[in-house]
Amino acid sequence: MVKSVMSKKPVITTEAGAPVADNQNSLTAAPRSQPLVQAYQLFEKKTFISGAFALLVLAHPAHAWAQQAASTDQAERSHEQTAEAPFMAENQAAMSKMMTDMAVKPSGNVDADFTAMMIPHHQGAIDMAAAELHYGHNPKLREIARNIIAGQRQQIGAMKAALDRPFSEATPSATQSGHASQDGARSEPNASR
Repeated sequence: MVKSVMSKKPVITTEAGAPVADNQNSLTAAPRSQPLVQAYQLFEKKTFISGAFALLVLAHPAHAWAQQAASTDQAERSHEQTAEAPFMAENQAAMSKMMTDMAVKPSGNVDADFTAMMIPHHQGAIDMAAAELHYGHNPKLREIARNIIAGQRQQIGAMKAALDRPFSEATPSATQSGHASQDGARSEPNASR
């Protein structure tokens, strides 16, 4: 039903000018509904701000807890890294020495070259196992490290004996570079050839 423009009752329209049949449920009807629209918009803003504030109040303790937990984790990791630093340094030194000592120039004697590379390799295993014994705490791993040391020393001795070299040359001290014992292995002629 369309109201006539000629009727005495004013026609209610939206802000765009479209006629509104019933303005009870319309927030965009004009002119009498403007205060209602503004009040509703203000209510929405206040509700939004109150909700955002409530979320902030609730989220702040959780955020603070998360930051504290992250800070504690970081401190624990930093302590572990600091406590592990001497072990890592000792292990890295053992591996670097082993790699340097294993880099042998081929002599033409396969057996001498094999031992010249394997002896530093076994010595590296001994040095790394010694670092585990010095810094490690796990009883099973410490036992494995002791077995590695005993086994690798025995194998170094066996390799030296196979080349008719004394066992004392098989386990160079930490101050020796290891090259002298390897040079000796390289200069040994292979009796079976």
